[in-house]
Amino acid sequence: MTTAHAAAAVPVMLDLRAHRKVPGSPDGYMALWELLEPVLVTLDPRSGPRVRLDLGEEGEVGVWFLSPATAPVPFSAATPFAVRGVLEPPRVRYVCDTCRASGTTTYAPFTCTGCGTKERPGRVCDAHAVFLEGSLRASCVRHEPTCRCGRPGRGWCGGPRCRSGRAWCDDHLVPHPGDASLAYCVDCHADRFPACERPGCPATGHIRCEHLGLDDARACGRRVCGEHVMRWQIYGARSKGLALCGRHHRDLRGSAPEALVALVVAGTVARSQARRGNRSGGRRAAFLPRIGIVRHIFINTCQRVLDMGAVDALFVRLQDDLRRRGGRDGGNLVQTALRLLDEQAASRREDVQRFRDSHEEGRGHFARLRTLLQQSGKHELADAVTFSDYRRKSNILFVRVPQDMRSRFIGTGGAVVQELRTRLGINIQLERE
Repeated sequence: MTTAHAAAAVPVMLDLRAHRKVPGSPDGYMALWELLEPVLVTLDPRSGPRVRLDLGEEGEVGVWFLSPATAPVPFSAATPFAVRGVLEPPRVRYVCDTCRASGTTTYAPFTCTGCGTKERPGRVCDAHAVFLEGSLRASCVRHEPTCRCGRPGRGWCGGPRCRSGRAWCDDHLVPHPGDASLAYCVDCHADRFPACERPGCPATGHIRCEHLGLDDARACGRRVCGEHVMRWQIYGARSKGLALCGRHHRDLRGSAPEALVALVVAGTVARSQARRGNRSGGRRAAFLPRIGIVRHIFINTCQRVLDMGAVDALFVRLQDDLRRRGGRDGGNLVQTALRLLDEQAASRREDVQRFRDSHEEGRGHFARLRTLLQQSGKHELADAVTFSDYRRKSNILFVRVPQDMRSRFIGTGGAVVQELRTRLGINIQLERE
């Protein structure tokens, strides 16, 4: 036998798939060739490109002439041959550990972690592989996963706590509300599909209550569905207000302005930290509302009417308190709150000055209103009505009238207030009580 580099070598391939003693070394192949060559030189490759030689108890060896048309005829003892390849019997590289224990050899395409060791994973064949719902992970029968109650597992839980790492039986699996083929353990199902806080509501509470105090470690977090969530509109009509559970929404009405300012700041801080600053893709960064909005929050929430200077003073006092706290034990929440308050300071000054200019003009309109009431003989009503607000841009004068005198101020069919609007040339509105 020559090497494959011989110029006139006859290329052949050996087929050892039916041979019982496959050589394990180059010397073994040389010994095998010495048995084959005396027979090969007597053959004519053109009569058949493939021949099988019987070696008795050792089985058969096939010889394939790869280029019979170019082979010299006849062969002689000097004819060089080149073995281009060898077809060996298939060997099972991965043997099923379960089958091996019973004395059989079966290919095992799957891994059973229970059968193996850290250095060598165990193997399991098709017949002995056990699969649970929720994962393509295989196990053998001996290491079939069990539930914590000891019963055989039916499926893996892919929820946030288990992450497909724990198996559960039928009694401890809860189906996905919209897909019966998926199931979770009780705890993961409660995390992924929490119940709405409203008693008897079957919907998923996918919204968390954002109520947060500046001294709280975390927000309330009660879960509310889209139908029962209460939105505290502190950012204007175009942005979603803070989501509140029923309890914290009810508590707003009895809260003092100082507490409401702290809630506005803390809720905005939480949103700012969750969004990690400015983001593209339509997601707005979180900013504190202008104090003009905050003033109306007080009116609508706790029925307190404050001028802009008083509202600004609430933010300034909170800012000073946070600065003192930040120097001692202030955390990330306090630092973020101070940053947002610093960013809001310029707009607060603008709003206060605009409010003062507008109110100076509004009080002039209000003085004319009282004069008209006195001239029409409504002296008691003129003494009872008080100034509330004036919107220069929309030309609206807001006044406060005692509840028992409102009907007299409005008049039958709104005749009195409409006459006042016409004569003053402004839109007069009653402030909500």
